[in-house]
Order: sequence, then structure tokens, then C-alpha cells
Amino acid sequence: MVALQAPDVRVRRSSTSKRELYREDCQDEEGNRYTVIVWQNKPGLSTVSYTLDDGTPLHYEDKCYFALPSGRMLTRCDD
Repeated sequence: MVALQAPDVRVRRSSTSKRELYREDCQDEEGNRYTVIVWQNKPGLSTVSYTLDDGTPLHYEDKCYFALPSGRMLTRCDD
């Protein structure tokens, strides 16, 4: 009789996994609407990063503006 052994399957969780904190509605100078996602970079730390909902990275400029890699500026919507 042959004993069957379960394969050694281990789930490895990345310590660099991001967690979504919240989303914000923004728009560019032409009125095009975008969704900005604010990410917590590492659990337990206060560092955050920003992307569009399609994954495009954004640069936080100040409390009102984000910059796209193209240089186009996005502003937070008031509504």
C-alpha cells in the first residue's frame, strides 16, 4: 500500500502588499473625471501612495492637486 502525501503548498504573502484606504473623485482642467485611489503602502506604517483606478501612478502635489506622469494636473472635486 502506498501512502499519499499532500503536496507542500504554502501561500506566501508579500510584506509589501498595499491596502486601499479610500477613493476620491478628481478632474482635470478640461473637466474629465478620474477616480484617485489612496493606498497604505505597508501595514502599520503611515506612508501612502496614489494611483488612478486603472493603476496609473500619481504624484501628490498638495491638498488640492495630483500630477499625472504626463504632467496633467488633477484637482479634487468638491461634490
